[in-house]
Amino acid sequence: MKRSTLEFLCCPGCQAALSLSNEFGEKAVYRGELYCSHCERSFLIKNGVAHFIHPRELEGLNRQFARSYNWFSHVYALFTKVAFLPFGGERRARKEILNRLELNSGRILEVSIGSGENLPYLFESPGVGEVYGLDISAGQLARCNSFITKRGWPVELFLGTAEALPFKSDSFDSVLHIGGINFFSSKKKAIEEMIRVARPKSKIVIADESERLAKLLYRIPGFMHSNKGNEVDTTMPSQLVPETMEEIRVDGIWKAHGQYHGYCLEFRKPS
Repeated sequence: MKRSTLEFLCCPGCQAALSLSNEFGEKAVYRGELYCSHCERSFLIKNGVAHFIHPRELEGLNRQFARSYNWFSHVYALFTKVAFLPFGGERRARKEILNRLELNSGRILEVSIGSGENLPYLFESPGVGEVYGLDISAGQLARCNSFITKRGWPVELFLGTAEALPFKSDSFDSVLHIGGINFFSSKKKAIEEMIRVARPKSKIVIADESERLAKLLYRIPGFMHSNKGNEVDTTMPSQLVPETMEEIRVDGIWKAHGQYHGYCLEFRKPS
């Protein structure tokens, strides 16, 4: 984690500013601790990644799917490549969404960055500045960290939840989420948080599987089979976007055999 990143980090619980202590590293902090003096919580930095959650703190669907994605991270890259074949391949499927972003060398936040499968396509654009990625799965982030280290990309990673983002308000020029919101504990809170951390006039793009496809994925043995009493809402969350947002648009994506197998919800935060 770069030391300069501290300027726009905040406590995910109370949104107070954080201080850095016991750090190791010069320009980048590889090990250390972030401290909130307001609620007296501490967050560890491990291998350059700030950890804003601990697995035993998670509840509901977040707890279930954090565990699932830790296991699934071993095969996630291969799974997505195969899954996107019916839609013209991975490049076409991902660019169908990423092309909707307005990249102007600003700061981009990807919520649920996973193992970094969108990064090669993001960095093809000369308009990409710094990328910041958050995910609930430590396993996914470990693979993403290895990936960006090999490529030398300017990406900062954070372990946390979409419902409590550890960033100050108005911090990002673009906010992106692809896949996963169907299985968040609270879609509403996650969308509110994405709006909060986006700068005025910023574009927010959210995409996921269609309700039909999500229900099929939910039946994958050992990954999404048991919800332990937690209901999974696979409906498109367009009704959760506040009416105050501008240029709200929903499109079908990932078309195959005459049907759309995903949706893309995009809108702009007003000035």
